[in-house]
Amino acid sequence: MRTTLLFVFILLLNSCERIIEQNQFNNEQGNYTSPYQGTWYGNYSISGANSTFVLKVFKAGNIEVTRNTGNTSETFYGQVLNNGALSSVYSQSSGFALYGNLNVKNGTWKQNDLSGNWTITKQ
Repeated sequence: MRTTLLFVFILLLNSCERIIEQNQFNNEQGNYTSPYQGTWYGNYSISGANSTFVLKVFKAGNIEVTRNTGNTSETFYGQVLNNGALSSVYSQSSGFALYGNLNVKNGTWKQNDLSGNWTITKQ
């Protein structure tokens, strides 16, 4: 009987510790602010024409990109990692993707068979 009670007590302590750790993790995530938060303005060239995009980094590191090409624009989403690397910044409708790092303020873009470089500055 004592062994069973001791076993149950150890399980309860372990469960409480996990709940506390998860709560601390959730609090840290809620308090996180991306060091890249803000509005960034980018330039790139596609088929010889200069084009622009606006990249907004939100508090948690989520990204909204609005790309302007000629008379059209599109909006798509992704993330910036804590080291500045762009992650999954891709338009499903056009196939346009941004690769690069906000630390170095440049990268590459790709759309189907086309590709090139981009640069960016923070407002």
